[in-house]
Amino acid sequence: MKLLTLNTHSVIDEGYERKVKLFADAIARHKPDVIALQEVMQPANAVKLETSKIKAVGKIPVKKGNFLFNVMNELEKINHEYFGVYFAFKRAYDKYDEGLAIISSEEITSIETQQLSPFDDYNNYKTRHSLGVRTHNNWFYSLHFNWENDSESPFIDEWRMLYSSINQKKNIWLMGDFNITPASEGYQIITKSYNDTYIMARDIDNGITVGGEIDGWHGQVEKKRIDYIFTGKDLEIKSSKVIFNGKNEDIISDHFGVIVEKE
Repeated sequence: MKLLTLNTHSVIDEGYERKVKLFADAIARHKPDVIALQEVMQPANAVKLETSKIKAVGKIPVKKGNFLFNVMNELEKINHEYFGVYFAFKRAYDKYDEGLAIISSEEITSIETQQLSPFDDYNNYKTRHSLGVRTHNNWFYSLHFNWENDSESPFIDEWRMLYSSINQKKNIWLMGDFNITPASEGYQIITKSYNDTYIMARDIDNGITVGGEIDGWHGQVEKKRIDYIFTGKDLEIKSSKVIFNGKNEDIISDHFGVIVEKE
């Protein structure tokens, strides 16, 4: 099984169409079974799309220009069929709906969401939710947490909300932009209950998923590992590699992705 996570930062700017195609072509080459995406955007004022390719959860429908829809269109063109789920819940850059997405090569049998921030405000960019899907006996979650020292909704509080909703489940995979480094208190708390697949893997690279300063990390130009795939299972991980970093596939976002393969 292969898993991929990426904070897409999918604003529709210069080079957007090229990035969509690069992403779809890379999926076709690497063939991940499940893909967790964060910062998946669509124009807020666009028309609703009638599509059977994507299941929209929450109040906001899939709209024309949706990044996930465009990626799945490209995959269909090259004969790669996936199931998609999209959950938009806040505004970004004053003109986009932003949310989480999961793509699966296997049929999705259950979907769940959980509010993580203490507020559910479409106009507050710090609003946070989780998106989880079940395929067979596994649960996969796409996650995008706030920063550890945030004054309104710190990482630790959001983690506790998530943990309380999933800690009775088995076969869990937590994938996404955690906005914490391995030296943080938040990382230490997570790894009391879940395993970092990067640490478990036999074949790894440097693990860096952010090459310098980005939104939310202003003035912090050092390279960082803040995107992860955690698992509740004790198993053999063949490899954990950074992807879309200019060495392993082209850069298509301000984050690099993580692709993990288990034995």
